[in-house]
Amino acid sequence: MSKIKILSEHLANQIAAGEVIERPASVVKELLENSIDADACQVQIEIAGSGTKLIKVIDDGVGMDADDVLLCLERHATSKLGENANDANRLSAIHSLGFRGEAIPSIASVAKMSLTSRTKNDPLGTHVAVRYGKVLKIHETGCNKGTVIEIKDLFGNMPARKKFLKSGRTELFHIEEVIKNYALANHRLGIIYSVNNNTILNFSADTDTLDARVRMLYAKNTSVPLISCREQDDQIRLKGLLLSPEQSFGATNRLRFFVNGRAVKDRMMAHAVTEGLSGYLMKGRTPAGVVFVTVPFETVDVNVHPTKQEIRFRQPNLIHEKIVSAVRHGMDNYQQSARQKIFGSNLERKKPATTHFPAEKTKGSTLKNSRLWKTPSDISFSKSHGRDFEPTLFESALKKTVFTPDKNRKRPTTAEPTAPFSRTDTDTVPVPESLKPIGQVLDLYLLCEAKNGEECYLVIIDQHAVHERILFENLKKQFAARQIARQSLLFPKMVELTPDYAAILEKSMDQIGQLGLEVEEFGGDSYIIKAVPAVISHLAPEEILTGILMEFAGCEYGQDQGKKRADATRFDDILSSMACKAAIKAGQNLNSLEMQELLILMRDSKAFTHCPHGRPVIRMFSAAEVKKWFHRT
Repeated sequence: MSKIKILSEHLANQIAAGEVIERPASVVKELLENSIDADACQVQIEIAGSGTKLIKVIDDGVGMDADDVLLCLERHATSKLGENANDANRLSAIHSLGFRGEAIPSIASVAKMSLTSRTKNDPLGTHVAVRYGKVLKIHETGCNKGTVIEIKDLFGNMPARKKFLKSGRTELFHIEEVIKNYALANHRLGIIYSVNNNTILNFSADTDTLDARVRMLYAKNTSVPLISCREQDDQIRLKGLLLSPEQSFGATNRLRFFVNGRAVKDRMMAHAVTEGLSGYLMKGRTPAGVVFVTVPFETVDVNVHPTKQEIRFRQPNLIHEKIVSAVRHGMDNYQQSARQKIFGSNLERKKPATTHFPAEKTKGSTLKNSRLWKTPSDISFSKSHGRDFEPTLFESALKKTVFTPDKNRKRPTTAEPTAPFSRTDTDTVPVPESLKPIGQVLDLYLLCEAKNGEECYLVIIDQHAVHERILFENLKKQFAARQIARQSLLFPKMVELTPDYAAILEKSMDQIGQLGLEVEEFGGDSYIIKAVPAVISHLAPEEILTGILMEFAGCEYGQDQGKKRADATRFDDILSSMACKAAIKAGQNLNSLEMQELLILMRDSKAFTHCPHGRPVIRMFSAAEVKKWFHRT
């Protein structure tokens, strides 16, 4: 007698239900996808308990006739795969959300289900009642066009599965996430979601824009800026709306991805968004927003898992590059809009920025202090990568880009510039007309007044963070051009490295040299440092070298301990560390002219809204907000 037996249809449906119907949210997802595939304009979802007691989905889609109502209960019966002589080709370009024909029979096998549906041309609809996979009755009935599916006592015949469900609050959270996903993927679709007769979500049909729905679901304050990301070619169309980096979240991932209108989970796409926000996102924070990718249907495989939430791209690297590029361009536009809001029309008619005072109006120590704000980008470089620069040039210019607190410096008592700027005409500094410095708080934050048209704002700027970002952008330009300025040491410094560090130095000598370090082997594990990056030349040479070697040896960059990261990310981290050490420090008091010059550098910088580590640089408060603090109308 044969040991192998064919499973009954009912048992096969229960096995399939174990993959397709994991929890009440899975039921809502499958039924909502069916409604969208049926061209519904309005969907109503009613939940009782945590979803195991009642799930009811009502739509106004095309509906089904009596024959289709019965056929939809059969496993692998579907209307969503096009007719084709070759079955393999029918799965190569799936246009609909559903296509497997498993959802309805799987749900019916683990619940008490009733289904009522009517097409536009039928005078009466069809009602069928199913109890744990067995059809109890079927008859004609009067009903509206569309489909109503009611699920009761989910997993009532599978107590083990029901036992492993989470708390009611958790299950409702998952249901709400499913509804939010498809409310974003179909922003013209009306959805009403209620729990125990209380309306939780109500999305209007044909009235909401994608921007409005993103703000509705992500931002309590509807006026917060969104970063628009777009990229398009003949094969790929990408569109995204991201919250600004300071609106990011902690451990909770709030990124939603949609491929051809389908909500998916994809680590590669999440990594691409994070990489695109590199230098703007704080460590340990995750971005938030939505990303839509539209590709030819034949270039993506959605038949990976029964839940249809996992996909495979034919060219995943290309998709990754497109997302990174779109996010970076979106951040560039966001920087420009922020600059326009802060500096206003002065951007169009600004004078060429002079980042130092005229020599004829400064004398002695005043000349040196006037170069305090001079950044490495203001210096012309030769093609020798800085090897032929004279030490005096760095002593008078680059070395003064380091902002170290001067404990002997007296705090100014008036708004007028203090020595050594007291004899300098303030007209020599082109102050941004729409951003006026008021003062300094805690020797760290600049207070400014901004005007944008008729609107007035109170602006607070983190002096260290903004200068760090400015230096970082300049260093990136120099590094890309292989022109990071270096300071030759009058007395070369000898250091002895551990064998591990010595091996890293030998392996990465060219890359380390590109960062502005000139190191030569002396013998054994001893090396001589002959030049260091000019922007951090105030630090001990051995501290600079070991700091850079630590970045090359870090496990996060993947020697043997961890995952390898891109060289670009490594160098960005090194350059941001250099910028941090060279920037104005917290606790350094600035006089009026120094504040004004910092604002000019900020205005002329490509990016300034966040420091390289992702901390926000600027906060703006409207006049209405300030008045509200003091209960003024």
